[in-house]
Amino acid sequence: MVKTGFAYRKFIIPLFALLCLAATGIYVVTRPWCVARIVKSAVNAQGEGFQLRDLSFKKLTIDPAGSLAIKDVRFSFVLAQQKDQEWHGQIPAVYLDNLRSLAKSPKIIVSVARADVATREVRLKNVSSKVTLLLTGAKWNISGASMQADSLAAPGIALSSLEAYFSGNDSLLIADPCRARWARGNLKGRLTVTPRDYTIHADIAQVELGEVAPGMRGRIDGNADIEIQSVDNAVTAMNGRFDAPQGAQIPAAFLQPVVSYIPASTQRDILEKLIAAGTDVFFDHANVRVKSARSDSLNLLIKMDSKKLNLDLAVTVDLNVEGGLKSLLDRLPQLAPGQEGA
Repeated sequence: MVKTGFAYRKFIIPLFALLCLAATGIYVVTRPWCVARIVKSAVNAQGEGFQLRDLSFKKLTIDPAGSLAIKDVRFSFVLAQQKDQEWHGQIPAVYLDNLRSLAKSPKIIVSVARADVATREVRLKNVSSKVTLLLTGAKWNISGASMQADSLAAPGIALSSLEAYFSGNDSLLIADPCRARWARGNLKGRLTVTPRDYTIHADIAQVELGEVAPGMRGRIDGNADIEIQSVDNAVTAMNGRFDAPQGAQIPAAFLQPVVSYIPASTQRDILEKLIAAGTDVFFDHANVRVKSARSDSLNLLIKMDSKKLNLDLAVTVDLNVEGGLKSLLDRLPQLAPGQEGA
């Protein structure tokens, strides 16, 4: 009897210890800080285009249907080509679905609600999205995604009512279509991102010119195709067409680079006087076609007519732009000093 009790104690004590260790282990691995660390390591092992630098959340729950809810998520990450720009964000709630069926259907559906994400220069507010992750081999890939946001603000542009639909693989991300409200008009386009560069096709309708370039008036329609290097955001190519079918009013100083391409004529004299006087020019119709084959060259075909000034311009302009096309766009507001808000 004594031997039996001793043997029982030899069995039950280690078993109890193992149960305690198992309970402790389960408690630890289900704590938010531990799960966040595991998720961060897994994401960084899978992601080639970005690195998750920080991840934390306060609470996680699993319902009987097998959906995981993660509350009050905070994170930061950097993109591989822009490591000097750190993105920060916070999400009230993230939901992971299809966990119970993971063995039969190797996919996870991630839903995000009311997220805010920002860098020093870019800010996305009130973002909601749904992403479907599909396990292919040993890697998770995005098979489809959608996003809606109240606003996106970046240098030189502010969008509202933004929505986009994504697809792609390890080396390609496509957002098609993208839609947004911009400068009291509408913007629709397609964004393609690769490790080397990204391309943008955009169609604009009834965009208020004064919202884009202070000192101008009128509404414009048009489209553009732009290629941009991922490393330094250099514009390597641009093709575009922009029309102001109801007319446009611009500071005459904006035409300064064009004057030297106009042969000596009454029209050139009129323009030079308007530029010297610092006045505005109203055109009944304006059409501009832009072509940039390299980041430091720009070809413009400009057609404008003004019945009031008896002007009918049709001129081709070739510019070599020091610092590239992006530098020219950055300097545009300086071409018409004192005209802002005109």
